Amino acid sequence: MFSCAGCMVGTCLELDETTNDGGVEKVATTTMTKEYFEDLGRIAESNAKSAQESARIAAEYWVSSRERNDKVAQEITQTLTEGMRHQTEANEELTSRISKILEERDEAHKRFFEQWAEAFTNVPFEYTRQATHEAQKKTASLK
Repeated sequence: MFSCAGCMVGTCLELDETTNDGGVEKVATTTMTKEYFEDLGRIAESNAKSAQESARIAAEYWVSSRERNDKVAQEITQTLTEGMRHQTEANEELTSRISKILEERDEAHKRFFEQWAEAFTNVPFEYTRQATHEAQKKTASLK
């Protein structure tokens, strides 16, 4: 175990020879000199600088990652918007074409039925009577 009660520059720092589980380890002694404390200070300063640098790198990574993600999200949104716009334009064009075709079909039907109606109204009345009489004769002869 580590013991540092009353440590002062120039005194020794010693470790016990036994561990918690009863085993024996090598004993380490260090003389607490001014150079030793200066070394500890440099190590602590180096650790602090290293931690600051790690935090700076992590922050830069987070910011650049966030910027990339924002750019990707913006591009996805732009692509979707553009795709929807193109689809809407295509739908409008298709609807316009279908409407035009239906109008043309309706006009053709109208002309067709007008012609047939005119043809039937212009048939001589006598002719229709004669055709009916002939049809009745044929039907009667079949009985």
